[in-house]
Amino acid sequence: MPRFSQVFSLSNSQSQLDFVDVELTRDVPLYLDPYAIQLKSDDWSDLCIGQIRSFFTEVLNALRENNEARATHLLSNLHEPNETRFGVSKGRPRGRAIGEKKARSLANSITNSRAFETGVLADVSEAELFIKYIGPDTISDLTTNVLRQQLADYTAEQCELYGIATHPTNSLGPIWNAQVRDWQAVTLHLPRYDGKPILLVPKLSVRHRLALNSQEFYTHHMLEYLKAEYHQAGGALVKSYKDGRTYVTKESVKEIHPFIKNDLAQFVLDHPEILEFYKNLKGAEGPLSNEDFARVVAQSNFDERVFARTLIQLLTAIPAGPAEATKYHNLTLGICSFLFYPGLSYPIKEAEIHQGRKRIDIKFTNTATSGFFFEMMNSPAARANSVYVECKNYSREIANPELDQIAGRFSPNRGKLGLLLCRSIDDRARFIERCRDTAGDHRGFIIVLEDADLIEYLELVENGVRDVINNRLRGRYDELAS
Repeated sequence: MPRFSQVFSLSNSQSQLDFVDVELTRDVPLYLDPYAIQLKSDDWSDLCIGQIRSFFTEVLNALRENNEARATHLLSNLHEPNETRFGVSKGRPRGRAIGEKKARSLANSITNSRAFETGVLADVSEAELFIKYIGPDTISDLTTNVLRQQLADYTAEQCELYGIATHPTNSLGPIWNAQVRDWQAVTLHLPRYDGKPILLVPKLSVRHRLALNSQEFYTHHMLEYLKAEYHQAGGALVKSYKDGRTYVTKESVKEIHPFIKNDLAQFVLDHPEILEFYKNLKGAEGPLSNEDFARVVAQSNFDERVFARTLIQLLTAIPAGPAEATKYHNLTLGICSFLFYPGLSYPIKEAEIHQGRKRIDIKFTNTATSGFFFEMMNSPAARANSVYVECKNYSREIANPELDQIAGRFSPNRGKLGLLLCRSIDDRARFIERCRDTAGDHRGFIIVLEDADLIEYLELVENGVRDVINNRLRGRYDELAS
């Protein structure tokens, strides 16, 4: 089965790519999860959440005002998208428009729900918990439709990063325009396979199943809470062990409280803290790992220890100099994605300059929730909302213009942290002094990573101690801040 990376001749594996490397002739069992997006605080995620909330608010307002025509119009512009290659259909991906009949049915499911009646329903990510007939596929499809423009922009940026051609398309339906609060026809520029457009999706935004799952919440949270209540109250449900200890079975509680989504909504209305606890618990699980993606997308086992050794071999095989600059840039970009995911995400090309060699300046978004990059995001000195990466495949010493080039990317809003990747430095102590001067002048922190550093970090992964990379990066930062 051809994957995106194979069709478009990318040497990068899934673990080196920021997006899901989908197979293009069949659906992969993944969901675009609005709660996974909601957990992030970067600019792209904030924009997406604003889009989703804008759309869902319009739907709810139309239903509250009994404006059936408006609600049907909003919902009938959704369709089952082929372009992400997500879903559980067998064979070639195929989507269908929702149409007026299904739109009315969806509207009725919402208006007839206890969650809508009581106001508990306010967020798309919680709709699967409370609304009958709404499952994870509906939530994922709705999210894809509403975020079509944002996903198209992301796709175009990734295509520019890897030199993939895009083509104008009007076949995917309208995009949601939050400013005019309606659907709008636009032309998107996307890659194609077999004549059909492709939307790429960031790995951080997807899950095997929705993070918020009604059956899981019912079984592990609602029933457990009710078990404790019945046990404390005493009564017919309380049983005794031979040693005198008492208990209540989950099965006996299920008989009184079967799985009904309206009852879940009433339970949350009475006990909002249980839903909050559940959401915090699901948020702490974090994004899917590279191993998860390999199993789902590539249908094979992925051993990051073995892969780290492969990357070391590929890096050491590239000679220094302008002739191999593109190969070095592409590989080190992949190494950064492999080493620093999910802390650094959404890489985009900032500049491309031809002066006898190709120089690429990459900006990563800092999406870390722990570790070194999270600390840098919250550092008053660094404020690293973004992290810039310069790749220099030089066979000569790096000079001041290279430092000035990356320092020129810094700003108070974007942050003041960058990584300068190079093959080796003859006088490292002298070079660090120059970086320290840049930091001392409040122009930003430039961490230099030679091949030896990248190899050390990859060996840490190979040896199963990936977390030590955070300590190594802190050490490099401390060299500049001391």
